[in-house]
Amino acid sequence: MALKKFTLIFTVLCLSLASTFSAKALDWRIAFGAHDIIVEQADSHTLGVGATFSLSHLTQSNILLIGSVDVFVDHDKDKLDPDHIPIWFSSNFRVKGELIRLSADSAFQWEVEASSRRNTVSSVEKQLKLFPGIGYEYDTKNFFAAVKVGAGYYFLEIDDDVPRMRGYDRGDFQNQTGAYTLAADTRFSLGSSFELSAKIQHWNDGSEWLENRYSVALNYAANTWVEDSVFVVSVEHTEYNLDPYAKVAVDDPDYLPILPWDKDTLVRVYIDMPWDF
Repeated sequence: MALKKFTLIFTVLCLSLASTFSAKALDWRIAFGAHDIIVEQADSHTLGVGATFSLSHLTQSNILLIGSVDVFVDHDKDKLDPDHIPIWFSSNFRVKGELIRLSADSAFQWEVEASSRRNTVSSVEKQLKLFPGIGYEYDTKNFFAAVKVGAGYYFLEIDDDVPRMRGYDRGDFQNQTGAYTLAADTRFSLGSSFELSAKIQHWNDGSEWLENRYSVALNYAANTWVEDSVFVVSVEHTEYNLDPYAKVAVDDPDYLPILPWDKDTLVRVYIDMPWDF
């Protein structure tokens, strides 16, 4: 109950902060592109198209507001989930500010991040992460590096169709727990037009790992196509720990994981551009 209240308060706070600015005061962007969701353990490739709507704003008190919502439409020919509706969503919202400025290029930061996924082809029915944290950032014109630690709430619900075929019931589909996260990311320029970025993040409930995510992206400043636009090729690989869902001990001969796969990879190619109202 306390967590639900905190989630509601955080959501209302973000909406209240955003509502104090007109649409033109926010930096709105939109992206269009194609993707492939790879589930290697099932030899599955799911192609599709998608769009991302994002915004950012730096307040007068130097608090940075960042938000994005992704909408994906899949060509679901492999049917990993027999009843999958081939439209899925992800979102990420962050509020961050400076704690201690160490130099012109480095500082300690505070941050609250909320992220979610819904209805992926790899059987993630619903995922929610809410993590306040602190981190260190080093940022120059051509190089950025950051590390972060946070503690909060982790929730992952598996879609019901495949687990039911493996003997799992509705009460077995959810794992929700307090957890901590560790993250490190970097980006650096490759000449005047290209930028390479990479990130790794780990989630753990204190007794076992929950999820690992690795991502890399190559950005090309496509100003000759559309002013202030960026062409992006990105890869995001996620590993999930399915042991918390086990109905018997994982070393039991009768143990069968809730899913026959525990990782997926999202490959995207898209162009990101300003969105003027």
